[in-house]
Amino acid sequence: MKPEIWVMDLMRCEPAGAVSRDGPPGTWIAVDYEIDRGKGVMLFAVPHSDAPPLTLRLNAAGWHEVRLGIYYSGSVDRVLCAKLSADAAFTRFCREEIHATKDGNYPEKLLRTFDLAEVFWKCADLTGQDLVIARPPKGVLSELHETNLAYVRLVPMDGPALAEWKSEQPTEETKILIAEYDTGSTVQWGISTPEDFLAEFECLRDSDFDIVFYSVAQGPITLYPTKVGELLEAEGPFGKALNQLAKNGFDLLAEGIKAARACRVKLFPKNELFGLPLSPKYLSADRGERFLADHPEWVCTYPDGEPIRTISFAFEGVRDVHIRLMREWVEDYRADGVNTLFSRSFPLVYYEEPVCRAFQQRYGEDMRKLPVSDERVQRVRASFVTQFLRQARAMLDEVGKKQERYIPTSYRVPVYLSPDIPPEARQSALAECLFNALDVSAWVREGLVDYLVPHLHVWGEHDGTAAQPKIREFIELANGTKTKVFVEVYPRRMPPRQYRKIAMSYYAAGADGLAFWDTHSRNFRASEWAFVKRLGHRPDLARWEQKGDDYYRVVPLRRLGGFITGREFS
Repeated sequence: MKPEIWVMDLMRCEPAGAVSRDGPPGTWIAVDYEIDRGKGVMLFAVPHSDAPPLTLRLNAAGWHEVRLGIYYSGSVDRVLCAKLSADAAFTRFCREEIHATKDGNYPEKLLRTFDLAEVFWKCADLTGQDLVIARPPKGVLSELHETNLAYVRLVPMDGPALAEWKSEQPTEETKILIAEYDTGSTVQWGISTPEDFLAEFECLRDSDFDIVFYSVAQGPITLYPTKVGELLEAEGPFGKALNQLAKNGFDLLAEGIKAARACRVKLFPKNELFGLPLSPKYLSADRGERFLADHPEWVCTYPDGEPIRTISFAFEGVRDVHIRLMREWVEDYRADGVNTLFSRSFPLVYYEEPVCRAFQQRYGEDMRKLPVSDERVQRVRASFVTQFLRQARAMLDEVGKKQERYIPTSYRVPVYLSPDIPPEARQSALAECLFNALDVSAWVREGLVDYLVPHLHVWGEHDGTAAQPKIREFIELANGTKTKVFVEVYPRRMPPRQYRKIAMSYYAAGADGLAFWDTHSRNFRASEWAFVKRLGHRPDLARWEQKGDDYYRVVPLRRLGGFITGREFS
């Protein structure tokens, strides 16, 4: 076996004139350090420094594991962009902090003030390749955070190691993962070019991910220049950035679809249903929410007629605008499918006049005098959401027939596993959905949903077994139908061994695949993502018991900038 290659003196990066000891504009700052392995020179780049990308000659040949040592100084968020010279786009690296209450207790992730974090990135044939490092060129993260690289560690791969790596590559059978992108990353990374979008989805390339749900709408408010809804115009960096993109002729949805396909994944535009903000931000016309300003009567209401801050699918006008948005996605943009998020912004439908009228016609009673826990009330409420799904399916079939393709649907529904809910108050998963006006049984029975995504509201360290009974409800319901069940994996921050336990539990319960909410804030956790993107390899998980245990390690600094570390006044 060839020896490992440690590149610790980063003063050799090119161009040489872009590396300095005192950090004038346009340069990276070189700082001496020492670890048990020996002495080196790490590089920093600070916000607004105009530090250019650097190239590090690796002078390596053949297949190697590529691992990066990064100095985060304990709790500091630093952001690094790196790629090999043959890569299509940069990969992003950020600190892999753990929140004990939300995520679990993983002491091996604890970084102290003078610790480096070494993360496994990927395996690659390095023949003729160099490493390119850069700061985020724009966006909030570029403005707020420094960039660092301390060293590069290259581990040669022998025959068995290379064979194992090749066995981890995606196949048609393993592509059973769904990525879910919230809206936040647009501003975080300053997305404004096709190249930016490639970096957005580069983490999905050559992975087990098949589909990405990409958020492009909040009800009738869109994040792209729509002909149907209205472009978000809210004050603040997000709204301003979106409007500037539109003025520049950059269409977020069109470019997102192109980039996703370039990275070999399908893109389903996602509508994240949102309610109106509380005062003093409740100025709907000023936020661009003319739809709601023009139709205040289309909101949910309590039994006494008082309005609620969410729009109601009981009204044909509300359903119509959402259907027309979907049509725009698949007809004008030829998106690969559609996704609606039903796991927030309740109550979707409540005691509005059309609902009460329908209940009166069916049961001859005044629904307003009945509690929401009455199953008849729940089913009448849910019938309006089901009607929306029927309309969506009919529209998609119409467009699909013209385009000679089938256009799939995906809907995300809430499932509660909170330990705060007393046992006597806990319901079945399907009953929980029905309580929230989501008649999932009808959806599956009528063939209205292709990808059903139960969103498990769970946190803290767990192995997934507690969720199995609720997952099985959906699996049994979907058995023999076209509906596939993809289960959300939480928490967002876990080492590979914990991801493996949960994935195995969910697959054992019958899940057809897994979904990952907030993928945009998971993929830059490099040591975890290297394992997550292989979780579609269902048959291999049993033998991967220790895989990923060495993807992250803490390397103590002995000296930094000429000063000794680890002493009382360090």
